[in-house]
Amino acid sequence: MTGPSFWIRLRMRVDRVVAVALLVVTSPLMAVLAVLFRRHDGHTAFITVPRVGRDGRTFGMWKLRSMRVDDDRGRASGAALTASADDRVTPVGSRMRSLHLDELPQLLNVARGEMCLLGPRPEAPEFVHDTDEWASVLAVPPGIAGPTQLIVGDWERTEIDRDPTGAAYEDAVVPVKLAIDGWYVRSATPALDLLVAISLLRHVLPGGEGPALQRRVRRCVPPAAPALEHLARVDRAR
Repeated sequence: MTGPSFWIRLRMRVDRVVAVALLVVTSPLMAVLAVLFRRHDGHTAFITVPRVGRDGRTFGMWKLRSMRVDDDRGRASGAALTASADDRVTPVGSRMRSLHLDELPQLLNVARGEMCLLGPRPEAPEFVHDTDEWASVLAVPPGIAGPTQLIVGDWERTEIDRDPTGAAYEDAVVPVKLAIDGWYVRSATPALDLLVAISLLRHVLPGGEGPALQRRVRRCVPPAAPALEHLARVDRAR
């Protein structure tokens, strides 16, 4: 089993320094969002959710709360997976999710060494198993963002909508995510990270996503075909 690339092991250290600087820059925005949430329903804006990190260690991933509060930890009850139409998501939370602002507190996780800026998205403990595929992905800290969410994200939401029990997600989506994440961990280079960063930027800006990352994944990760075919269908329908 091939280990993480030299570049991703080097970048893990640099990310912590960059995250501290970004925390300073973004803390006023997070403070404003926290006040908005407090005024909206009187509950805390910041929560932690359990995720599996490097070497299988569980950690609390910070998020800005986007759902209604059902318990004293600031969490919502119900399904573990969030479908496209989920009545637990508040109006403020929905707008925040569309801009990915709910992920900003994860800079604290990066500063603490629990996460990286770019990397495989962290998974909930109930979906992580003791396999070689998971060991390969968990050889590095998870990331705030990564190539998998760009390739799999829309298809994943479709599968969760189709089967909210989580069976389709675990049986169909997780193996594809593992294949893409494993490839990224083994293959990460400055050039690949630049491609991922540009694709992420295009994802949140008007004008749609570029096809370069999709072509790269199609060539290097054959198991990603179901997600790529879904993206192709969406593009044809536009």
